Amino acid sequence: MSDTAIEDIYRRLNALTEDVNTLKIQAGTIGSTQVAVAQTLSLVTALTSEVREQKTDIRQLKNDVGVLKTDVSQLKTEMREVKADLRQVSNDVTEILRILRDRNGGSGI
Repeated sequence: MSDTAIEDIYRRLNALTEDVNTLKIQAGTIGSTQVAVAQTLSLVTALTSEVREQKTDIRQLKNDVGVLKTDVSQLKTEMREVKADLRQVSNDVTEILRILRDRNGGSGI
């Protein structure tokens, strides 16, 4: 075999070695990408589950707020009634005191 033929074989071997190394790098990159995609998918699945739980909690909170609003509205109504009753009692006491003053000749009780 001539030196030229041997050099040609070495050149082709070097080219094949480079191709193999490139393929190894690509295979490693593809494998790493697949792992990253699998990890991302796992995280997205977990996050989706948490978001569903949060939505359920938010719905419950909205319901609770609605109940509280109703309760506050009822309390406001009852407080208005109590205030009206207290005004009436105050008016009645004022009237009673006036009547007593009139009976006692204006000198009070």
